[in-house]
Amino acid sequence: MYQPKTPVQYIEMVDQAIFEAEDLLRCAEDEEGGIVEFASQMPVYQELLAELKALRAAVAAGQHAFGVKQVALHALGAPVALAHTLLGSLNTAHKEGF
Repeated sequence: MYQPKTPVQYIEMVDQAIFEAEDLLRCAEDEEGGIVEFASQMPVYQELLAELKALRAAVAAGQHAFGVKQVALHALGAPVALAHTLLGSLNTAHKEGF
């Protein structure tokens, strides 16, 4: 997958995602009387679109905080390494479930 290197490239990717979300929403609206499962997801697509637009606005306004490149955890000391491990475990459980 393409990895953006600048905020401008990141915004371009968000714009692509917005286009795809709008397309999904249009398809779901067209299928409202057809594929019930697809049309029933319209609130999800609407929320996704709203979140993507908010992300784009935040990045464009310089208000989005990007992550930093990882450095060797041993160089940061034990407390930081432990916190990093704990947060990583929480993130994994959040993404993958229990």
